[in-house]
Amino acid sequence: MESAGNDTIRGIQKTLEPYIRPREEVTRIRQILAAHLDSCLGDGDASGPLALADATSIAPSKAARGLQKEYLDALGANIRARAEFAACCKEQGRFDEDDAGPKTSGDQGADRLQEHLAVLRLRQRREKLQVIERGLNSLEQKPAASPGFLDPAEIFRDSRPLPSVPRELLTALTIDKAAAGPDLRDLIDQLERHVLQTKLLLRREEQLLETVKARSTARPETISERAKLDALDTTRVELINWMETELGKAGGDDADADGPDAHKHRALAAAAAGSVNMEEQLASIKEKYTQYLDARKTLLQLVSQQPQPIIKPPTRQTAPPPPPTPIPQPTAHLLAPSLSRLLLLAHEQKSQIAQKSHLTASLTTQLRETNKLLSHLSDESQLVPSHPIPGGPAGRSNAAAFAEATSSGIDGPSARVRPWVFAADSAKIATLEAVAEKIEEGQVALEGSMRTLGEIGELLGDPGDGQNKDGTGEEEDVWLAEGAQPEGRTVGGRRQTLRQREKAVVQVRTVWDLLDGGLGLIGGEKEMV
Repeated sequence: MESAGNDTIRGIQKTLEPYIRPREEVTRIRQILAAHLDSCLGDGDASGPLALADATSIAPSKAARGLQKEYLDALGANIRARAEFAACCKEQGRFDEDDAGPKTSGDQGADRLQEHLAVLRLRQRREKLQVIERGLNSLEQKPAASPGFLDPAEIFRDSRPLPSVPRELLTALTIDKAAAGPDLRDLIDQLERHVLQTKLLLRREEQLLETVKARSTARPETISERAKLDALDTTRVELINWMETELGKAGGDDADADGPDAHKHRALAAAAAGSVNMEEQLASIKEKYTQYLDARKTLLQLVSQQPQPIIKPPTRQTAPPPPPTPIPQPTAHLLAPSLSRLLLLAHEQKSQIAQKSHLTASLTTQLRETNKLLSHLSDESQLVPSHPIPGGPAGRSNAAAFAEATSSGIDGPSARVRPWVFAADSAKIATLEAVAEKIEEGQVALEGSMRTLGEIGELLGDPGDGQNKDGTGEEEDVWLAEGAQPEGRTVGGRRQTLRQREKAVVQVRTVWDLLDGGLGLIGGEKEMV
């Protein structure tokens, strides 16, 4: 909250810095401006109002645009206003001349200058008041403006309760009933004991303060002086209230304990007070209290400056002074490098752990999305169900599938892709088998066709040279050669087969030529022909 207030104050100061000057600089600027005005006016006063334009009229221009047009309009309005003002001044001057006599132009110029300066002063004052009003409005919106901001109950709500007053101190503050009168020596001893107890309590509080400072994350250099002053004032008020409350309780307890002997005790105290020099007692007590206040102020200064408190133990004149204990050498400067390195290593380890967790979370999320996408594609696919893995979920028992699912956790992409690979291989093998079966069926059908063609050739009178017994001849070899030989050789084989067929057609002309009975001269004549 204090840092936010400081940032706001710095922002306001930075904004107002160009407009805020020291008092001496402001005075010097005013003197320079007054000297410049005097040099401009010369020996005489201003004969008319200060203006930058001396024209009597402004002609409208069509080429003017934007700010130039607005300036020309404003200038024309200013000229008209000045003309009206001059006319009014002339009429007023004429009335004044009729009433009080003639008036010089120098007095009129001085009056106008004074009015202009008064207007400037009022304008500056209004601007200052507006700035103050805006600052107050912004401060009213801060939490510190609330009435309960400095409430002691809210401030000390989470703090430790104040320690109770020792019973010995309360007993020492009361007057001893059995004593006939107070003894100054006893009072001094009691006061010394109180001082010693106060020092012991002070040392204990200093130790607690050091412990709290070591545990606290706030640094004294970040705390403003205003906050320290408010804290000290609040502490002083609370301490005074606590002392008054405890003293009131002590007085009440003593009054309750006395009972019917209260009047007797007051009488004895009054008789003893008459015999003792009260002024010296009060002076000594006042001196002790002054020393206590000085020690308390010194303590507060030391706490604000954070020194290393060194309080010497009280010594008596009768007892010999104890030997000085050696002050241990501070080892903080030896441990500081190691602590800084350990802190650096801890930060690096934390950053590595955070990076590892981030990468693990990212990989897990990506793996889940990939598995979800593969599962969706597997459900919509027609290839994977038709070719399942033999050892897949369908072929395993429910107990084995449940054990694998609970032990492995999230499956990797390889486990999801494995059915696709197996289904692709199975589909490829099945396709190859189907193609091989179709090829075999075609070969069988081709052989049957060739056989049929051979039988048809025998019926038609084909000589059948070089034919096999099953009726397949060169044409079967030609058909088989088409699948085994290259394209050029296949075309050559086809041409050779066509030539052989043409020769067979030439040789077999009619049905009677098939009847080669060897009838002697008939056959010989035909051959000769």
